[in-house]
Amino acid sequence: MNLNPNDRRKLEAMLAELIAVIENFLRTGLATASESTRQTLNVTFQEASRLRLLRLGSTLRLANEEMGKLIKNDADFSRSRFAFFLNRTWLLARGLLKALKANDEPAFDKLLWTPPSQPVPKIEVAVLGVAKKVVPRTFVAFDFRLRLVAGAGTMPQGQRISWSCVFPLKPDQEIPAEAFLHLPHKQKFTAGQFLEGKTMVLEKVAVARDEAGGARLSLGDQSTVQTGKDVDDFAGYLSWDVARALERIEKHEPTPFDLDVEMQEEIILRDWALGTPEPREADKQMWYPFTESGVTLTGVVSAQDDGKSYRKALDELRKKKPAPLFGLLHYEKCRLMYQPLTWFGPKGPEHLMLSPDKVDRATLLKALKF
Repeated sequence: MNLNPNDRRKLEAMLAELIAVIENFLRTGLATASESTRQTLNVTFQEASRLRLLRLGSTLRLANEEMGKLIKNDADFSRSRFAFFLNRTWLLARGLLKALKANDEPAFDKLLWTPPSQPVPKIEVAVLGVAKKVVPRTFVAFDFRLRLVAGAGTMPQGQRISWSCVFPLKPDQEIPAEAFLHLPHKQKFTAGQFLEGKTMVLEKVAVARDEAGGARLSLGDQSTVQTGKDVDDFAGYLSWDVARALERIEKHEPTPFDLDVEMQEEIILRDWALGTPEPREADKQMWYPFTESGVTLTGVVSAQDDGKSYRKALDELRKKKPAPLFGLLHYEKCRLMYQPLTWFGPKGPEHLMLSPDKVDRATLLKALKF
């Protein structure tokens, strides 16, 4: 509970207001949703992000996203999704406020679910894949999965590291998600540099390691990011520890705050087969069945425009010979849900979630009104 007195007072007031807003909204019903209610959630989200309350902040963002769809009568609005994240927001806010008032630091830190960050002078990483998430008219996010090329501090060679970047979308913007990979960050690099098949050398960064053995990278104002040498051989990074994953499941104790994807694993399939996709019209999804060693995994892709390039990549993957396939696995309703990210074919990594279409930089800058 690393809060100064002023931030602590602000947080207590903010959590109390958030709880009151949610409870009032639930008493009066969905019909009372308004921009005023949404703005309150948004202000709280911004303050939670400033105070590094990432679990509460991400939950608020998702609840606010669904409320925006509700207000606009968007056909994509999901009652179940909205109820889930609004309920989760209330639980987190009540728990954090109770822990603050009782000065219960262990309970507060457990609810934050944010591992402490440690400064690292320099690391060099190889990029295995990138996950893309698009929420129309709201945001575009990219999550890069990395491996440490050489040991750094207490982190061994091969350490799993992830780095994410999020770009807000305006309601009137019609821009391909991949266009944001070409925008410069304050550290004078573009996220697209992570996809050039070279190592990335990062200095003056921070890394937070989690209980599952992974780590999350964060950049500061003084951080520097540069392209390194070619990655000639990815083979040394294409492995995963099945025993560790099973041990993690056995030790896991579910709580009301869990999300399915929080038990996510980075895995490698080698002798896989991809069957015919199954349309799930009610969910606006396509389900792709992957099998390996008699085990079936389900790849879920949006059946709408935002999943067009991904569906095309997976349809083409069905025609290719098995080669190492890197992706993310989580467990949902007794299913193994798989998100393939990279196919390591003879010509090197092919990032499946990214559209191969070229981006016109001039058009991008004009659309963003730079």
